Amino acid sequence: MPKKFNENLMKALEYSREAVTICKQAMVDANDESCRAMYSAIMKDCQKHIQMLEGEIELHIQQEKWDGK
Repeated sequence: MPKKFNENLMKALEYSREAVTICKQAMVDANDESCRAMYSAIMKDCQKHIQMLEGEIELHIQQEKWDGK
């Protein structure tokens, strides 16, 4: 069974990716520019989080603390 901290990294990565997908659709569905600006900012934040999470996963792999991918 994967270590709990690795499970948490994978969950956070999954949900961050899901948030980006939701925000992309929300931008299409938005009815004004302020909503689009908000969703755009959220997407930028989530994309930054995705990069951070992927970096941490790679670090765990290099340190041999990763037992599932």
